Amino acid sequence: MKIGKRFVTGVEEGKSTLISQNAVSTIVPYDIFPSFQIQELFYTEDSPQSLATRHLSQAYNIELPKGAMRVMVVRMPTIKEMEKELAEAGQAIPEDWSKHNIHNTDSVDYVFVLSGAIQCVTGENTFELKQGDFLAQIGPEHTWVNPYDEPCYVFCVMVGTEPSGNRKKMTVE
Repeated sequence: MKIGKRFVTGVEEGKSTLISQNAVSTIVPYDIFPSFQIQELFYTEDSPQSLATRHLSQAYNIELPKGAMRVMVVRMPTIKEMEKELAEAGQAIPEDWSKHNIHNTDSVDYVFVLSGAIQCVTGENTFELKQGDFLAQIGPEHTWVNPYDEPCYVFCVMVGTEPSGNRKKMTVE
């Protein structure tokens, strides 16, 4: 799923207008996993947001300041894709994908599955999200596992919260 352009409308000098339109680029945050891709649709650190809020272009960082908001589409690769990429990089393949890249963020995440399916592992719970399912994720340690035959695309809104002090950062080795 490729996003074409970002259109931002708003009010300038008291008039409703198209403020900007530009291409949305694909971000590959982890060199070892080129099949894991993010298309950042909108990002702002304005808090609270106002009619002056605009998209802030900057390098991707999973960590958000309190009040920041990131809107994105994420391509979650299959285990087969990730195993191939790890093998090509000469890296070990995890024996248990449900323990791979467990992390949490200081954010409230709203996740909607656009296509495919994905498993979310949170503590001792593993559950499947399919096309049309919605998840409100409020800071738990978790990981994503895609044992299916096709990538999963999710629409996600992350809202930065007060730091909890319990952060477990994601590491991709």
